Amino acid sequence: MIATGAAQATVRTDIAIQPDSAPVELPAEKTVQSAAAGEAVKLDIRARADEKRQEQAQHRQSQDDAVNRERTEAAYQKQERREAVDRRLVIDTKTHSIVLQKTDPDTGETVEQLPDETMLKLRALSRDLMERARETAASSPHAVERTA
Repeated sequence: MIATGAAQATVRTDIAIQPDSAPVELPAEKTVQSAAAGEAVKLDIRARADEKRQEQAQHRQSQDDAVNRERTEAAYQKQERREAVDRRLVIDTKTHSIVLQKTDPDTGETVEQLPDETMLKLRALSRDLMERARETAASSPHAVERTA
């Protein structure tokens, strides 16, 4: 038997009843509908793989940058060492040649020399041979021998 003028209770199927809960009958205008179920959560495994690849690429890039910085620094220091030399022009007494010498200011050691020492020795030897040839030519008169 249903009473007239009384609101009918709405039976809801979207509610799970918890243990030890008391059933409550509310009129339809006082009930609250459950929120509509949203879209299912989508898990994109490829996105995680892409993120991992990006992280690895960034890591590799940072390592490459560090290596490039080290190489640049080493090249800069090498260039500074090259520039931190004393340059002087010297006249070699044996060959009478002008020699450019680059020496380390700390140790005084010759770092670079133009022309190099081998070339200077060859020039000195050549000069000595030419002087001996001149001396021999000057000391002996041009004599012509006749044999019969």
